[in-house]
Amino acid sequence: MTSAVVVLGEGVPSRGQVAMAAVLHTGGRAVVTGLTALELAATPNVRYSPDVHVLVSRECGVRSAGRFLYERTGRLPEALPLRIPPTAPYARAVVDACKRLPDDARARATARATALAAVQHRLCGVGELRREAAYLRGRAAARMGAIVDEVESGVRSLPEADFRVLVQTSGLPEPLWNARVFRADGQFLCAPDALWEDEGVVVEVDSVAYHGSEAQRIDTFERAERMRAAGLTVVSVLPRQVRDEGAAVVQLVRNLLYAVRQRPLAHLGLSVRKAV
Repeated sequence: MTSAVVVLGEGVPSRGQVAMAAVLHTGGRAVVTGLTALELAATPNVRYSPDVHVLVSRECGVRSAGRFLYERTGRLPEALPLRIPPTAPYARAVVDACKRLPDDARARATARATALAAVQHRLCGVGELRREAAYLRGRAAARMGAIVDEVESGVRSLPEADFRVLVQTSGLPEPLWNARVFRADGQFLCAPDALWEDEGVVVEVDSVAYHGSEAQRIDTFERAERMRAAGLTVVSVLPRQVRDEGAAVVQLVRNLLYAVRQRPLAHLGLSVRKAV
């Protein structure tokens, strides 16, 4: 059974109102999911879709039409508390979004960015993503599994993830990603993008998305100065350098690691906790 939905009031309905109408139209239990759920949570750095993605039970008779995508499932989740419209848990929303994307380079980048953004902004954890991904099959399962592995490594943005791919394909030793570094007295110092613990070398990938405003640039500069004052060797690279000048970036990092090979963090009075 479905229901007709009428919006009372002037003006164009908001995305939240449209999504609520899509849920009410089912006449029963339903939750928004996918990119719609992430959009309504105002998740930054996600490429949203004009479609409204709604999960319904297998028995629901409503059909997709226009921009309204109704996906039937035998695992209809309980809605998150205090969300209007009713919303799927965000790990489920991420997996539902990623599995529907085509298997091309742009779509794979979108899927990676979506999962990274959800974890970065604490909408869900890596364990939740892995549990949801376990329900997938075939190519979608392999692709989502690789994305979860990437998130689990500690990277938290697509530029960082691209730098990790460069590190892995270059023969450089794997650094710690977004590990938390503390002073000898237990005071928090920093959580650098990439940290080679045994050498005290830090690489920061300074993307416009995360460091573009004046306040963010000042914060980035001051953070780098604090790390240098603590004895760390800090270098910043741009996403375009990782993409277009990868060999030069690798050589720069390799030279730094060689130059400071005998300066582990313990010698600097620092300790590390891996990202979770």
